Amino acid sequence: MFKNICFIGLPYSGKSYLGNKLFRIMNKGFIDTDNIIKSVYNKDLKDIINKYGNEHFLDIEESAVKSVIADNIILSTGGSVVYRQNSINHIKNNLNSDIIYLYITYPEFKKRITNFNNRGIIIGPDQSLKHFYDERCSLYEKYSDYRIDFNS
Repeated sequence: MFKNICFIGLPYSGKSYLGNKLFRIMNKGFIDTDNIIKSVYNKDLKDIINKYGNEHFLDIEESAVKSVIADNIILSTGGSVVYRQNSINHIKNNLNSDIIYLYITYPEFKKRITNFNNRGIIIGPDQSLKHFYDERCSLYEKYSDYRIDFNS
């Protein structure tokens, strides 16, 4: 059986976009964990984060990731998946996934941001956008098996 593929990366990096394009070509299934969460709670991610807070949302996201039990899939995760080791362990070990980091530069990230505050993104109350970028990129590098430059 072929390994699963999991995309991680910043918001706006193209995880869902690429997953949607590739799953047909590669004859795999496609699962987006953000869509699982939105479906279960029948709300947008920002509304879930506003209601439950960052830490509880990370628990929700971990639960959504761990609910995935499948072979031959492309998995697109929320950008904050790297904040929970149990989520990464499930993706690597239980789902037998190659984790691919879709890397974008900081200028490209800033260029792609269109609705950051309405998107539903886990960011600290006093965290700058640059600190957010640097912190996340460090974690994506740590947990990924491969990195693809996904700048335009």
